[in-house]
Amino acid sequence: MRIARHVALLGLAILLGCSTVNSKEVFAIERTGIYHRAECPPVHMAKAVAMSIEQARTEHLKPCPVCKPDLL
Repeated sequence: MRIARHVALLGLAILLGCSTVNSKEVFAIERTGIYHRAECPPVHMAKAVAMSIEQARTEHLKPCPVCKPDLL
């Protein structure tokens, strides 16, 4: 019975989109050289480019001190 419940909860999590929680996509603002989480307000106020955290680090961009995208 416990296994069936666990499988059902896992299926529900996938249906609700929890699989995107592990997404490592961030949004970089080229003008500032800072990358953000998608929900961070500066992303919506400036031209932002989607990329992986690894790519942002490779390009020597800095993480936003407010939304802390490195904690994704």
